[in-house]
Amino acid sequence: MENEDFFNSLAGTNKTSYELRAQFYKMVEKEIHPRHTTILSSGQICNHIWFIIKGFAMAYIEKEDRKIPYQFWNENQIMVPVNSFFKQLPADGCVQLLEKSTLLAISFSNIQKLIEAFPEFNQFMCSLLLNLQYSSERRVFHLTSIDPGERYALLLKESPFIIRKAPVELISAYLGVSRKTLNRIRAKK
Repeated sequence: MENEDFFNSLAGTNKTSYELRAQFYKMVEKEIHPRHTTILSSGQICNHIWFIIKGFAMAYIEKEDRKIPYQFWNENQIMVPVNSFFKQLPADGCVQLLEKSTLLAISFSNIQKLIEAFPEFNQFMCSLLLNLQYSSERRVFHLTSIDPGERYALLLKESPFIIRKAPVELISAYLGVSRKTLNRIRAKK
């Protein structure tokens, strides 16, 4: 069931062969990590795409001894640092699990094998990249074009899990505001 959720997150509504599903399921590995585990450090090359069965994670950069998150992932979401995984380049930031987490993982080499054996799997990867690019552009647009109060309201509407699960200092950094400003915004709501 868990492998099926992961596969369906990649395949979407596309029809797939039994053989592709069976091969994918064989290649997926389950990982269980304690809270605050860093599964990818800055400078490392990401060799996995993960699916979060249970848990919560963030990608962040460190600046002046502070963590500045630029991505959060929740349960039933695919977690992948795009440039590091798809281009096999050293990661600019880190990926840390903020809760005890159960993940499903598939390696870069196994993704390549699936693409070679099942060309339709490449279409799934292209769709994944397009969706991730869309989310990224949308985030940059919101950071640069709407005021902090609107950013907070949008976060509350579209990603309430971040508000529920992340510490205030990470939320304020993610929104690009000081903790004091975030507290003022929250007091108005």
